[in-house]
Amino acid sequence: MKKNMVPFMGIAFVVAIISTGVFYGLFAGRLRSSNELPGHAIVVAARDLDRGTVIQPSDLRVSEVTGVLGGAFSKPEDATGATLLTAMKANEPLLEERVSPRVSEGAQAGGLVPAGMRAVTLHIFQSESLLNMLRTASRVDLQAVSDRNGATELRTVLENVQVLAVSPPDANGNRPAGAAVTVLVRAKDTDMVALADAGSRIRVALRNPKDEETAPRHSLTLAAVFSGGAKPDTNAPESTHSPKAGVWDHPVQLHVRVFSVNDAALEELRTHSAEVGSDAAWRVTAFHSSDEAAKLLRGLEQKHELEPVSGQRLMAGVGRPISYRVGAKASPLRVKFSPEWLATGKLTLRVNPGIGASTGPETQLPEASSFLLESRETDPSGQNSPGRLFPGRSWEHKRLVVFVSARAIQQTSPESVARTDRGR
Repeated sequence: MKKNMVPFMGIAFVVAIISTGVFYGLFAGRLRSSNELPGHAIVVAARDLDRGTVIQPSDLRVSEVTGVLGGAFSKPEDATGATLLTAMKANEPLLEERVSPRVSEGAQAGGLVPAGMRAVTLHIFQSESLLNMLRTASRVDLQAVSDRNGATELRTVLENVQVLAVSPPDANGNRPAGAAVTVLVRAKDTDMVALADAGSRIRVALRNPKDEETAPRHSLTLAAVFSGGAKPDTNAPESTHSPKAGVWDHPVQLHVRVFSVNDAALEELRTHSAEVGSDAAWRVTAFHSSDEAAKLLRGLEQKHELEPVSGQRLMAGVGRPISYRVGAKASPLRVKFSPEWLATGKLTLRVNPGIGASTGPETQLPEASSFLLESRETDPSGQNSPGRLFPGRSWEHKRLVVFVSARAIQQTSPESVARTDRGR
């Protein structure tokens, strides 16, 4: 019986050897080849990096992974100079989708701002959802919207502007009204953009990055939209004529500020200025130097003898007067500014303050000057003027003054001046 089992055991042994060889040939080679996949170099963060970091060589190091990681950088120099769009942890792979395009070599020499350009930060309103779509290098159009005397007017300030940075969203992933966006503009457009930001609400319109087309800029009023008219409405309130859109006849930039001052500050302001007009409700004085006046105001504010109450930047031109209004609706403070040509060929600024139905002295001043409008303690009606204008503020032992700095602007083109009439 045992002799009969020997052949069977031999056959089983041979079959086992053959099966082992077949298994090794079919599977072991595949397992060995999978474990021997070539490694690929990728760039990873050398340490934790914040969003907005402009990547430097020291921020990165080279690691190795098995297989291929799509969108990864293989050399640190390929990513140097790019800006991070999201934060990164140490040893996290750097992918192309997480960085902005690198600036040109010429731009790198001076940082992110190329020669002849300026970086300007704007506060964007009514475009909160669109802000979440903006990225570095996005292209946008800038629109300025103003509300003045119940009339809403919009003007496209600049087109095809490059975005440099966008303020980060809040905890809910949204950006609040007035979120900051930094854009790249030509040096000659800097003042216009800054003035529009200071005196109006700025909106943005996102462009296709390949769309380079621009159109002549013009102003459009809400009345023109509802009337269905094809042409923009360029009529300006309080104007004696209707100039072409964007054209100003000898524009004058005005910075109007309302202050609460004590007796000591008022006396010092009077010492450095000379009276040019007065009546029962107002006293108008002019300063010898605008720089001296600005320095004096800063000093008084630092000593807490002068406190800002309200302020606004305005623009007026010959034939295009403008009024500053503030305070209670029933009886507001208003100051009308009217640039005019004199028979002598000189430009003058006619100023007329008033509260409610009463009006103060109409005074002529140089178009480039700083002056003070001093409200008497009571108006002709016997009521306390500051208390009626700003009822929520204490005016005990305080007086109301309006400081105005005026500056004529040398306009070189119809588009070189932006209209401003929003309070700050």
